[in-house]
Amino acid sequence: MKSAAEKWLAERASPPGTIAGGLRGPAGQWVCHSLEEIASPDRLEKILGQFDGLASALFTPEFSPRWTTWSFEQAQIRFVQRPDGWLLALVIRAQSDALPRLDPLSLEFLSVKLDD
Repeated sequence: MKSAAEKWLAERASPPGTIAGGLRGPAGQWVCHSLEEIASPDRLEKILGQFDGLASALFTPEFSPRWTTWSFEQAQIRFVQRPDGWLLALVIRAQSDALPRLDPLSLEFLSVKLDD
């Protein structure tokens, strides 16, 4: 049986233009929905680890963005970190129909109930 986090991610990380999506929970559990090898689960998990290092060096509890987006020529990576420890990563193709959904999806993630 899928967890609430797996269901939530699978329903939202599959529109055209989405390359991959991943969730990491507060206890370190990891869920990934990857549609292309370029963003395999192993690679996305490594990217999340690198983001953690960068975020801890740049952000403080008083100065932390709701989300961070890295833009590249072919894609964007969006990271959304919640105060309860959940972290979302989405890899979206540049110039795709998925781009306008990034902000609403990020806002939804900030308030959705997920299992621990």
